Amino acid sequence: MISLFLAGTLIAQATSDVTTTQQPASPAAAETKTSNPVTKPPQQVETIVVTARPPTRESRIDRVVYDVRTMPDAPATAAVDAIGLLPGVFVGANNRITMVGGAFVTVLVDGKSMPRAAALQIPANQIARIEVMSNPPAEFASSAQAVINIITKKAQEDDKLGGSLAGSIDTIDNQAITFSFNRGMKPWSFNGFLRVANEDEAFWSRSEGVSGTGANREQESGIGTGQLTATNVNVSLRAVRKLSNTNSLSLSSSYFTGEFAYEQDSIETRILADSRSVFPIFGRSWSPASLQYHSVGFNSEKEDKYKFDVDLTFSNNLNKSSYQSQRGAQWFSNRERKQERTLEFETSFEKTFSAGRVLSLGTSYKNEDFEFAFSDIGYVGPSIIQANLFKARQRDQAAYASFQFKLGKFGFQPGLRVEDTEIDWTDGAGLLSGTTSYQRVLPSLFITRNLGGVGTLKASYSQGTTPGSLAELSPFRRAFGVDYATEGNPKLEPADRQTFELTHEVEKHGVSLVTTAFYRDTKNELTFGSRLIENNVVLATSVNLSRSEATGVGSTLKGKLGKKLTYNFSWEVSEISFSDPRAATGQSRVEEIQSNGKASIDYKPTPKDQFVFSTTFKSDEYSLGSIEEGVWTNSIQYTRRLPKKVSLVVTVTNIGVETDRRIRSFGPDFSSESRSSNPSRALKVALSKTF
Repeated sequence: MISLFLAGTLIAQATSDVTTTQQPASPAAAETKTSNPVTKPPQQVETIVVTARPPTRESRIDRVVYDVRTMPDAPATAAVDAIGLLPGVFVGANNRITMVGGAFVTVLVDGKSMPRAAALQIPANQIARIEVMSNPPAEFASSAQAVINIITKKAQEDDKLGGSLAGSIDTIDNQAITFSFNRGMKPWSFNGFLRVANEDEAFWSRSEGVSGTGANREQESGIGTGQLTATNVNVSLRAVRKLSNTNSLSLSSSYFTGEFAYEQDSIETRILADSRSVFPIFGRSWSPASLQYHSVGFNSEKEDKYKFDVDLTFSNNLNKSSYQSQRGAQWFSNRERKQERTLEFETSFEKTFSAGRVLSLGTSYKNEDFEFAFSDIGYVGPSIIQANLFKARQRDQAAYASFQFKLGKFGFQPGLRVEDTEIDWTDGAGLLSGTTSYQRVLPSLFITRNLGGVGTLKASYSQGTTPGSLAELSPFRRAFGVDYATEGNPKLEPADRQTFELTHEVEKHGVSLVTTAFYRDTKNELTFGSRLIENNVVLATSVNLSRSEATGVGSTLKGKLGKKLTYNFSWEVSEISFSDPRAATGQSRVEEIQSNGKASIDYKPTPKDQFVFSTTFKSDEYSLGSIEEGVWTNSIQYTRRLPKKVSLVVTVTNIGVETDRRIRSFGPDFSSESRSSNPSRALKVALSKTF
């Protein structure tokens, strides 16, 4: 049973990563949904990161900006690899990104939403800078706990052709190739890229558990091996037409396709009373996805005076998946089809006055149509087919205003965001339907204080609200095997939160230290609650919790030893307290301790040679429900600049360690413990040519 839990949830998570643009409402929600064998797959090996020295940092009142163009070339790497280099930002299994306080991060591209899988696969050499906001200002949708905004490079205006070609391969059968170009043809300019990546990863798992009560109480154990294969293709083209010295028109299109395949073979042993049964188990899945993303924009800008933008974007995200599993004589098959069509219109205006005063105004309208069809055979009973169709539409309207100014050594940025949301849903037959609407007025305030020789102090406060994703509102039960199912909840209420953050920054003698403290209070927390239903099936249901609280502290230290060696250390520890997701009554509390750390040492003996030594650590521990033990990773990278604008990068990963995860989980009438591991020691070679 446990092996099927792992198989089913792996398909659910891999599929949702491609198809959904909304993220879990909170760290409690994000972790709870993936904190036990019922809801968390074996850890995938992350793409081997081609590391480099941390990029240049610029601290603003409401964000930190990193100019990644200052980094050495990183051949064949993607946006997720560049994000992993940022101090205080941690990339975990399945490319889950967190910051101090356990905040779940929303990733934007040029300020616009894009499906996460596509955004993270943008080539790193197409990025100009990355904006990091652990407490986002009023201009961003309040559903985001934290924001990483990827700003891509502008096309060159000179009448010439430029670009790069890069490729990489490693010893665990992962490959990637990237081609990018830019071309100026006044008054037009063009740039684009093509990236193809393939991952082929093996894993093994071992699990033990108990389910049921009384005469139905069973002891279970299982051991299995599996293979994960993913192929992604990302293509993008942008054209900019210069209309005048201040005005321009931009057109862009992006296409993303991904195919995810999974296979698992295992043996499960079940003991009921004095009987012992052994079942061979297999699971197979296949999930192709496609995305189209188109944008038209108008920009009018006069440096140090004003900036006005109008953007219209359209996206069509289609995902199909199929899954089959068999345990002994029991057989199960599932097919799903998800489609999201989004139309978004945004305007923004920024006016700069004297003495550093800045007024920002903006409006947005977003319409999202969601359709979800699925059928399964074998869950309700042998050869019985269950099929359903769910349709939903969400309309969001918002307006914001903020004003930045200075008073002596203090800087202020008060902001206000007003949001109106309406959600309609129905089943395919029109027998079930519902409407939810709510309005929010959300203030924010950012303050800085220059402390002179002892640095700068930054404080911020904001309010936000996050609805459940449209998929979570579906009232239908979806099965991912004969022993595991999920069920949405059309009665979900939006989660409302308040966030406080305090940061101290100081730099002396070439050494910088940044320390951040964080507190977040969330009402109507969104998460999954798991329980055992008939036939020993574990059912995960979307629920609202009464409240969650998150507190955290983190720090980043960066400096130099001589002219050739640079070091960078980051760590964070957070405590998250929330209602027991299995009881969902508000009477029981779960305490989670989350800790992350990473360190890198950059040694450059000559202008053409560079060594980078890096290591990361992640640990999550729950006082009730589950424990995830710590995971270590490390790498050594050597970069050599060759003649004719060619770079060679050789990386060795996870020397002396393996990517290993152990999880214990408990719920009403069931408990389990699982362990999974991936072969992750590898040698990677990458080459790039710039022209």
